Amino acid sequence: MDHSEDSPERLRRAEAVLARRTGRVVLVLEQPWNDKNVQAVLRTAESFGVQNIWTVRHPQGLRRVKRAVTGGGHDWLSLRSFEDTDELLAALREVGCAIWATDLSPSAEPVVSAADLQPVPERVALVVGREVDGVSEALLAAADRRLYLPMQGFTESFNLSVASALLLQRLFDADPGLVGALDDEERRQLRAAWYARLGGTDERKRGRYLEYLDAPPAPLEDTRPSEEHRRPRFDKRAAWKREDR
Repeated sequence: MDHSEDSPERLRRAEAVLARRTGRVVLVLEQPWNDKNVQAVLRTAESFGVQNIWTVRHPQGLRRVKRAVTGGGHDWLSLRSFEDTDELLAALREVGCAIWATDLSPSAEPVVSAADLQPVPERVALVVGREVDGVSEALLAAADRRLYLPMQGFTESFNLSVASALLLQRLFDADPGLVGALDDEERRQLRAAWYARLGGTDERKRGRYLEYLDAPPAPLEDTRPSEEHRRPRFDKRAAWKREDR
């Protein structure tokens, strides 16, 4: 198998993304109710390279995923859903996660800079609560740390996706070693799933991509797609707005 520059660019880009994925961070959403907020969080987490998103399911559930909101990011994530907080906590203990929960109470620690999050545990669950009343009392009681993003305005809290993005940025700044921290077995499983997905419904293409599993191609230096493979970033129906008039 020739793994030179002639290897499929899709696979080389997948390898570049895979090399930056982290399994040390689990982003937890506790009973979010707004679909668009959840989908925006999925997009944010995927962009940071966070692979595992765990959700305590809201009774209404996530009704529909819109690719326009997630940017397709949900296709590449490991999503796990729990019926209640007790089930979630048992799973977090099983994998040895420290629990850091967002909290608006006066006892929460302000997170102003990355230094406020150091040292970062070997594996940490970052918990953000639902939009109306935040993280539940049960989960806060189990948390190892309660974190607060200081605000300077009248609003009491950031939007769910904004809060997730700010905390994740500080977390990765606090420990750059999070990038690419994925165990070999999880990387192998993701590679198999991603290669199959990238092959699409074309059986020949999928089979050809899967032939690379035992000896993956070299990753691209940049995770961004080349100009040739870049998709339009705006609705074609709005293209007229960019024309000289």
